[in-house]
Amino acid sequence: MEEVLARAKRVRLVGFDVDGVCTDGKLYYGASGEMMHAFHARDGLGIVRARQSGLVLAAITGRVSRNVEARLSELRVPHIVQGAARKEEALGAILTRLAIGWSEVAFIGDDVNDVPCLRRAGLAVCVPDAADDVPAHVHLVTERKGGEGALRELLELVLKAQGGWRIDIGA
Repeated sequence: MEEVLARAKRVRLVGFDVDGVCTDGKLYYGASGEMMHAFHARDGLGIVRARQSGLVLAAITGRVSRNVEARLSELRVPHIVQGAARKEEALGAILTRLAIGWSEVAFIGDDVNDVPCLRRAGLAVCVPDAADDVPAHVHLVTERKGGEGALRELLELVLKAQGGWRIDIGA
């Protein structure tokens, strides 16, 4: 855990997958064919606190969904990339624009299309119900599953390592 905390201290940007990390990974469709997701409120507060503490946030997802855009925009996530066929390239472009190195990135994912980002991230994290091949490429597996506060767990860890986690009531 010491190594994980040392890596967390260097993090400037937290990148995350959406389906399977911010959600339970199940895809729900309404009667009109619209896709729906369930997001955990604790992840939302974690995102707000991380943003307030100066961390940069980037959602990188392979799907395109209006409700993902709506939820992440509501939380003011500054970098939302949907329909990313190559997540490493999408996140790399953001890092280049912001002059942030991969060693300063924490990335959390759950499936094999996240592995290229996980291999490069300074702090690589996955959820406990990740695809079988994913845990071999991470520094940490969260206790919470995707859609149950896994992103919040990572954000708290980073903020606590950096001395930026507050428990006061005011958001």
